[in-house]
Amino acid sequence: MSNTIDNSNEVFSQISKKMKYGAPELKLLYQKFVTRGLIVAVILATILSVSSLAYILWAKEKEDRERELQNREITLADLDIPPPIEDIPIEIPKEVALKDLSALAPEPVPKKLITEEVKLKNQKELEEVKLPVASEGTDDPSKVTATEFSGKVEQKKVEEKVEKKEEKKKDIFQQFEVEKAPVAVNLGSVKGSMRYPEIARQSGMEGRVVAKVLVGTDGSVIKVGGISGPEVFRDEVSDKVMNLQFTPALQNGQPVKCWVSVPFSFTLSAKDKKKADDEGEGEEE
Repeated sequence: MSNTIDNSNEVFSQISKKMKYGAPELKLLYQKFVTRGLIVAVILATILSVSSLAYILWAKEKEDRERELQNREITLADLDIPPPIEDIPIEIPKEVALKDLSALAPEPVPKKLITEEVKLKNQKELEEVKLPVASEGTDDPSKVTATEFSGKVEQKKVEEKVEKKEEKKKDIFQQFEVEKAPVAVNLGSVKGSMRYPEIARQSGMEGRVVAKVLVGTDGSVIKVGGISGPEVFRDEVSDKVMNLQFTPALQNGQPVKCWVSVPFSFTLSAKDKKKADDEGEGEEE
């Protein structure tokens, strides 16, 4: 019986060796892929664990940072905005009068009722009478508060307000600051009086010049603030721009001084352009 089994095993092993694919190969492949799968699973589990731990630490740190910022944050709504200086009330000390019945103006009484002895005051007592007196007050002159102090405080406060208003008062405005900007009434005639520079005409040069002028309350040009544009045209604009006359600028219904920018365009006629082109071609030949 045992010989038969051994022969069967030998035959099976020989048959297995002759087979190209069989149970041994499948077993080896199984072990190989199981080992790889375990390694990949361990690596993925490690990566997920580390990532989860890092995310938890980052979230906790972010939450702590936000909580700290919230504790430190102070909004304007939580603060009391102080009132303007001019609106702060000035505490005026309560007036305390010197108690001196004899310094008060006596009421007229019949002579027969006058029984008190008249007492003359010395120089020191007369000086004390200059202080405010009343039937109720203090007997100590050093503790008297005169009304002159409060009057000076009020006067100083009024003077400060007047000075601030004067500082805010503006004398010269820009064109965009006034209710009604100045308008040139003789701009056409001034432009017509300008001569085209000969050097610019010969070279066929054209350009635009802007002059900034200060217009007075009577509409005349007080001074020229600046001129921008090609240099060849500036002298002609500078000579003629003072002849401009404007309607005065208005602010709060009153004429005021105002800066205005006035543009001047220098363009050649078709004839002059052709002449300049011909001269240029002649010079090239």
